Amino acid sequence: MPILILLAQCLAMFAASVVAGNLPLMFKSTMVGRRLQMISTTGMGILVGAALTIIIPEGVSTLFSSLPAEHDEREGTTMAIGLALLTGFALMLIAPKAHAQTSIESLTPHPPHPPPSSPSSTPRGESPPPTSRRDSEEGPLRPPTRHQDSRTPIIPKRMHVRDGSDDVFHHDHRGDWAAGGGSAAGLNAVLGMVIHGAADGIALGASSLSGKGNLGLIVFLAVLVHKGPTALGLTTTLLSLGLTPPAIRPRVLIFSVAAPLGAVLTYALVKLFGHQGAPVGSGEIDALGWWIGIALLFSGGSFLYVATVVQPLSCSVDEDHSHGVHGDEGASGDQLNKYARTAFLVGGMALPVILSWIVGDDH
Repeated sequence: MPILILLAQCLAMFAASVVAGNLPLMFKSTMVGRRLQMISTTGMGILVGAALTIIIPEGVSTLFSSLPAEHDEREGTTMAIGLALLTGFALMLIAPKAHAQTSIESLTPHPPHPPPSSPSSTPRGESPPPTSRRDSEEGPLRPPTRHQDSRTPIIPKRMHVRDGSDDVFHHDHRGDWAAGGGSAAGLNAVLGMVIHGAADGIALGASSLSGKGNLGLIVFLAVLVHKGPTALGLTTTLLSLGLTPPAIRPRVLIFSVAAPLGAVLTYALVKLFGHQGAPVGSGEIDALGWWIGIALLFSGGSFLYVATVVQPLSCSVDEDHSHGVHGDEGASGDQLNKYARTAFLVGGMALPVILSWIVGDDH
């Protein structure tokens, strides 16, 4: 029964997100560096491959199959395909920028209350009084660093600001900064992840309605592989913002619930209201099939957003470490190089196609 399979998949997604999100809280030494990048890059490749080779073609096929053979509203149907893809893509494009802008505003220091100068926070070789005053005056006017423009999907911009500006967000002042804005910034960081998780759930719910077991299985595996590294990255980012484990756990729980809730709501809404008719044409249109196709295309558009950050991701980490971001010459040894990252990405893209050949169309 499709609903039982969907509920089992939702339970597995929830468990994977909760476990991965709590790993950094339970163990100080968590899977980081090369192994995490391997799984994360492969997961992104699976999402892109599933969108381009499985979800979008299946959505188009389902949409046109819902129309009668003599249907003349082809132009309206093709427009609906484009709008569904664009809506899914635009949602994922706008949401991260909205919560990132709010987070940057909440982390902006206020000039009337500059942080006190201390020897521990003053860089070597600089006289504390003039340099500190000048930095406090010019700090807000400084252009954003290159690391703020990083488009790594798992690590938000605020983490790169901290990595590149340890003289500002020094661990000695971390508690004061977290008390002032870290909690609000953590909630804003979760917002974009929750929207992304809901889009994953829409894809899973729509695929379970298609009646093709292979489609639901491929989408489920793509989302599941992507969930673990995303939850792990979210928790490490919240830790870098200065949040305590008791404050992080509810946020991880909210993120973990987003995808299962989106899947169940999509399934229920399309089942309940999908028979009320499609907005194109009239008469013998299979309204349920039409809305299933629209939901698949919407989720395909949201998955395509990953393609806009895959290429910057392929270069950002290598560039950061080649310029000595962390001041550790051996740090790049724990990172995937450009060719290995591309190989894992292409391999992930090919997995949905290989899996569809294995499971076939009759399951």
